[in-house]
Amino acid sequence: AFVLMKRRNFIQSISIGLCASALNVSANTYLPKTNKTRVIVIGGGIGGINTAQSIKANDPENKIEVIILERNKTYFACPMSNTLFGEIKEVIKDEGITFHYDYNTTIKNHNINVIITEVLNADIQKKTITTSNGKLSYDFVVVATGISNDYKKSFPKWDNTKIQKAKKETPSGMISDSGVEKNILLKQMQTWKKNGGDGDFIIVPPFGGKVRCLPAAYERACMVSEFIKKYKLKGKVQILDNSSSPKAKGAKFIEMFMKYHKDTINFNGMTGQDMENRIIKAGYTLDNFKSKENFSIVEESFSTAKVQDVDFDKKQLKVKINDNFDDDNGFIKYFNYSIANIMPRHKANITTELFKVKKDKWGAIICAPKRLYSVSDNSVYAIGDIVGFHKLSPSAQVSSSMGIILGKSIAKRILENKDKLDMTEAGITCFSMVSSQPLKAIEIAKKIKITKKGQAKPYGTTTSFTNGYGLIGWYQAVVETPFKY
Repeated sequence: AFVLMKRRNFIQSISIGLCASALNVSANTYLPKTNKTRVIVIGGGIGGINTAQSIKANDPENKIEVIILERNKTYFACPMSNTLFGEIKEVIKDEGITFHYDYNTTIKNHNINVIITEVLNADIQKKTITTSNGKLSYDFVVVATGISNDYKKSFPKWDNTKIQKAKKETPSGMISDSGVEKNILLKQMQTWKKNGGDGDFIIVPPFGGKVRCLPAAYERACMVSEFIKKYKLKGKVQILDNSSSPKAKGAKFIEMFMKYHKDTINFNGMTGQDMENRIIKAGYTLDNFKSKENFSIVEESFSTAKVQDVDFDKKQLKVKINDNFDDDNGFIKYFNYSIANIMPRHKANITTELFKVKKDKWGAIICAPKRLYSVSDNSVYAIGDIVGFHKLSPSAQVSSSMGIILGKSIAKRILENKDKLDMTEAGITCFSMVSSQPLKAIEIAKKIKITKKGQAKPYGTTTSFTNGYGLIGWYQAVVETPFKY
């Protein structure tokens, strides 16, 4: 069944029988094991925090000790943070949405220990985790480490010096870093505005492999466009994508680019008018091109743009353009930028490598059929972006809903010796804000089924336009609930 928990119901479900307890451990402290079953959660993001809280919500007699190990003192929420680029007033003023959360506030109503520390090693044979604060033993461990950028896959010829320059000058703004990279981009935008908005804001979506939140690059483009329109800036948003259409919600985003951002967003060198012309030349209208069958033909005539290199001194990108309209051979074009937001491929966070269990090529932990523990060690669980085997998209909603289900499963396994997990109870809902006036978002919803091989995968996708307040409500349920209450 498709589940999208209401905020109030979820708050009630995790508040029953829980008391406040926060743990600050000084350096070199070893936390002795008690007679309680200990579950250590590596990572205090959406997947980790929801799993931890759900374990305690299903532990009324307080028989389970839950410890979260997190390296950042505060959590910066990526979901909906693209609205900061558009200065959406409903987010900044009316709703008072926050994006930074203190872990002391997060866990004040839950019987969970939080240690701010670096995880240095993991020994799954001895069931110990070595941290910069000391060594901890565990009965079960939940790996919720998220993703890292993979510049080497995207730009094999770059050395570490160039990669570090990219992180500082053209950051991705897609990783869990307490919001450092996003803040760099937001500050660059304010400087851009002061200079009259000369030059373009270039967005390079990730190309290839498993990616967290595929729609994020295109939502961000819409929000930067809103910023341009608000301040009447000279520049445009240039999306340079190796795909001939957005990799998620493709037809819907193309429609939005033409409807709300015709003069401010170029997609692979095509203006809104260019896209309209190609749709018509392909034999379709602006009303009927959006169907799955028609759009698959339409996008064959859209351009692709593969970024080959970046010159940070000249602020210039070298790009291979395949026009696919009048020229199939392709040509090199140089794009100058005022701001560049380069999103490399993703890979499993490096901390995941410390756990010596079977992993896929991307670095995700290969889970057992119908389960979220490792196929090679059933005391090692995975949640969020680094779940392997199952075909679950790396996203906030998946991490949240799966975390709630996983926490319940772990508690039942410990307290009742029942090893059950029903992943079909989870659901996938994703919103992308595309316009501020009117406040509009694209909503996509999916259900989850289990194949004969025991693999969880999405099905029954529905996509629609919705009032942007739907995104705000979704954010409050998925992010504010576990971190704020």
